[in-house]
Amino acid sequence: MAARTAESAPRRRYRMAARAQAAALTRQRILDVARDLFLRAPSFDAVSLEQIAQQAGVALKTVQRRFGTKDQLLLECAQGERGERNITPGDIAGIAHVLATRYEATMDATLRYLAVEARVPAVAQLFAGARSGHWRWLEEAFAPYLPARRSRLQRQRVAELFAATEVHAWHSWRRRLGVSRDVAEKALTEMLEALVAHWQSADAAVPSAPGA
Repeated sequence: MAARTAESAPRRRYRMAARAQAAALTRQRILDVARDLFLRAPSFDAVSLEQIAQQAGVALKTVQRRFGTKDQLLLECAQGERGERNITPGDIAGIAHVLATRYEATMDATLRYLAVEARVPAVAQLFAGARSGHWRWLEEAFAPYLPARRSRLQRQRVAELFAATEVHAWHSWRRRLGVSRDVAEKALTEMLEALVAHWQSADAAVPSAPGA
């Protein structure tokens, strides 16, 4: 009896591991489908949990059990994208390239979601997190060019970077003016380089304190 119990333990662990792996794959499949639909749909209202479940090949109850509501699923999708902007601090061309790649994929959806931010709490929460995350990312990305300590000047310069890197400018270049992605990326790079050069010129013009 004891021998049979000992032999069955590895099988139970294997089945449990297999179930956990299957559950993780199902969860990721739902997230992938949801993220694609949220990006491509003409509006937030046009996406439903039923549609997500159908395209993911699972039951509606599976989606509801794992994520709750459509609002919660939207926030989960956004959370998964926040680690996708790795750069070398100070590499302005690299920073512009990362932003160009992201905005090229999301600009249309971003503007559609901005239109419903005031009435959909989950969208408002998403953008609040995105804005604070983008601010922190800019602080890290441009750290070599910013004051070492947090100050009024540091905040002013990050605010300038924030305005220069908002998705609206990229959307205007690509959709309203019809310039190519390469031209838009070069324009963004040169804008950021000019901003940094202006800071460096302004800092060089400030006399050093006696004894510094």
